[in-house]
Amino acid sequence: MKPYSMFGAIMKFSFRYLFLLLITLSSGFLSVSVFADETALIAHFRHRPPEMVIEHGKQFKGPLKDIIEEAASKSGFNISWFNENFDVSYECLKKGCVDIVPRLILNDERKAFTNYLGPIGRQQKNILFLVQKGKENLISKYEDLEGLLIGTKNKASYFDRFNRDDSLKKVFLKDDKNMAKMFAAKRFDTMIVIDKTAIEEALRQINFTEFAYASYQHKQSIDVYYGFSKFSPRADQYEQLQSALLEMVEKGRINEIYYSYGLKL
Repeated sequence: MKPYSMFGAIMKFSFRYLFLLLITLSSGFLSVSVFADETALIAHFRHRPPEMVIEHGKQFKGPLKDIIEEAASKSGFNISWFNENFDVSYECLKKGCVDIVPRLILNDERKAFTNYLGPIGRQQKNILFLVQKGKENLISKYEDLEGLLIGTKNKASYFDRFNRDDSLKKVFLKDDKNMAKMFAAKRFDTMIVIDKTAIEEALRQINFTEFAYASYQHKQSIDVYYGFSKFSPRADQYEQLQSALLEMVEKGRINEIYYSYGLKL
């Protein structure tokens, strides 16, 4: 199939594909063939080591990528991946301009626009609070958050009490890079953290080491899901994809893929 010209693509594509074209151009690369491929599912990727890793700004790898690609192939689909911040992915799930977002935490608000693929397993994901080194006792219980300025990732889901607590002073930021810079500049008192590895990597990248974790943490285990937009043009394929994924769970294939990366789910 010959690639469409950019002008022809803009004239032919629906809003979904025009939106995808725009975010693709903003990311610095273009793969026009994805727009014409009727078997392609659009998925977003974000750097969340060790399960989702972006190398050299464009190489995506990790068990969550391999698992959903294998399930999609069993259903006759392939997946085209795009690097996007979570807040962009969240809005795209609402609009149907993305099909799949890996590792989407289940909550009631998201059920309105998301079908959940999985769960493929369960993880211990305690919520931590990052503080300046030497201030570990600043937060020893939930109530100590009152009056503090809290760095929070936009659109992220942490735990019900925190998510719903409008009395807290929350500063919303789009990604780990911005959160790390703001924390290092002491723009807020603490940062709520669900991805310890990712935020520590962002802090290392700016050579900031004067951080610690508060003595208080919220202990929780969560199911691991993929979000599938209810407004995707492929929404009617949800059951087929879910069946393929759960078959992989039943046969132990999920654990095999995790083990291949030296990980355990």
